[in-house]
Amino acid sequence: MRPVATPGPPLRDFEAYYAAGATWRAGGDPYSRDIWRVERRLPGVVATRDELLPFIGPPYSLPLWGAVSALPFGTAVVTWGGVLAAAALLLVAGSARLARIRGGTELAATAALACAFGPLTSAFALGQVALVSCAGIVAVVLALASVRTRLAVAAVAALAAALQPNLACALVARLTDRRARFALIVAAAAALVLALAAQGGVAPFARYVALLAAHTRAESGIAIQTTVGAVAAGFGAQEPAARALAIGTALAVIAATGWLLRSPRYAPEARVAVACAALPLALPFSHEHDLTIAFFPAVLCLRSSSARAWCAAACATTFVAVDWLGLAQRPGGLAQSIALAAAWAFASIALARTLGPLAIAPFAVVACAIVAGVLAGAHPLPVWPYALPEGFRVAAGEDAAGVWRLEQAASGLAQPGTLSAALRALSLAGCAGLWATSLVALRGGVSRPLRGTPAARG
Repeated sequence: MRPVATPGPPLRDFEAYYAAGATWRAGGDPYSRDIWRVERRLPGVVATRDELLPFIGPPYSLPLWGAVSALPFGTAVVTWGGVLAAAALLLVAGSARLARIRGGTELAATAALACAFGPLTSAFALGQVALVSCAGIVAVVLALASVRTRLAVAAVAALAAALQPNLACALVARLTDRRARFALIVAAAAALVLALAAQGGVAPFARYVALLAAHTRAESGIAIQTTVGAVAAGFGAQEPAARALAIGTALAVIAATGWLLRSPRYAPEARVAVACAALPLALPFSHEHDLTIAFFPAVLCLRSSSARAWCAAACATTFVAVDWLGLAQRPGGLAQSIALAAAWAFASIALARTLGPLAIAPFAVVACAIVAGVLAGAHPLPVWPYALPEGFRVAAGEDAAGVWRLEQAASGLAQPGTLSAALRALSLAGCAGLWATSLVALRGGVSRPLRGTPAARG
């Protein structure tokens, strides 16, 4: 049922990491258009037009990408693919262990959830570091889950989580724990030292912050942004109104989450899970693959002992699992999307502790996906860079963020569109439902010991 594969380099987004590392090793600026000199030589990239993919990773990651770029591109792709596979395994196994899933059938159901989770499979297919970041978050929680806390492991895992800084923010939920606070401070210090060494001093930090702001502005309102502000802009809201709505929503979600998590009735892993569920509603910059962060709280909520909580979690997580925007960008993959959504629904039932009369509720979301897929297929959405005109060029004076914005506009992804906005709104609706469910379903749980370890407190 898989759609026809698209052309271009394997693990498409990996080309930006590889090119940034090669540019940094050569003494160039990986945050500028310098990386196009490397990208245009990679197999599968169309060098006769500008299709630059910018790099906006944190400065401390540059030595990592520099080491990766020392390998031939084909070898680097295989190596990075192995890293992503290991990260996916850690994310799934770690989430299962924290949810106290041990039986063979339940472990198989958890694996099925991972295969059916659109954001996770999207992150893997694109070679996105978001998958490593999410695995790092779960690894931090695991490392801190016993009295004999593995602080060194937790610090290294936090460093891996920070490869995608917007997702690593979920670890703030553990700052009330003294041991966790120590591990996170060590990780932050290590990142600072690496960044200073990579950038040659403090001055580049201000430039990096300005760069993040420039790229956030460049992607504001475009169809591939899965944020509250971008969805509002897609429905036709003017930029000031869309920005105000996004900021207001973020502040409300952060304030409500922080206030409610003050309760001692949330176990340490539950606090991080709730923060992970809330984060997509507060991010100013997020793509479909960033929703991989919802997998961990989804697994915990699906193991809720309450039938009502399970029903709410199953419906909400099925909404997150469907790649709604992909229904418009890859109409030929509708059959696969429906099969995966059904797989998620069945696996959710297999993980339920208690089933009530609404056990079939998640299949209503599958039916919704069928309707949305048919409508989206009639109005397909372009895909970068394949929709770029032949010979497309950007003036030399534009920076990397400007080039990226012009590429999105030329691809037809920068105009407001009700359909694409509605599809992304469904993803965010699922995130909102998961957040609300996690606040209820994960409250009152006691941090029980993991197998062979004493219980944690914090």
